[in-house]
Amino acid sequence: MDERRQQGRIELLQESLRKNGEARIRVHGGSMWPWLRPGDELLIRTAEFARLAPGEIVLFSREGRLFAHRALRRVRDTTSGRMQLLTKGDTLPVADAPVSEAEVLGRVSGVRRGGREFSLDTLPRVALGRVCALLTQTSRVWYPLARSLKRRR
Repeated sequence: MDERRQQGRIELLQESLRKNGEARIRVHGGSMWPWLRPGDELLIRTAEFARLAPGEIVLFSREGRLFAHRALRRVRDTTSGRMQLLTKGDTLPVADAPVSEAEVLGRVSGVRRGGREFSLDTLPRVALGRVCALLTQTSRVWYPLARSLKRRR
């Protein structure tokens, strides 16, 4: 998809979030598998940056692309002193570059998959998200091992 068309889609998404407080998008990548899968439809809701918590999945825009990755923790930018969010795709070995407030579009609050819809805002899923945020920070160690074990089967 050309860059101008993608930027237009991001602007439409931002407008929908501003007007309605929510929007839906489809997942294309596998960086959050199995939590989010290609083809899933995500319900994105606006969220106050200061209230985003570790374990939540946030949608952000960077370099003309959209990313839905898990929030790990807050970090302070050493140059500006502003708070940023450290995020990471669950299956990726390293965290993303810190995400600024301006890049965050919202948070994922629901998923529609195969005709079923489920909320990520229930207490069990919030707790599981927080556990995933802790585990994904160490995935650089255990993920390559898990992949090699999977290949041997």
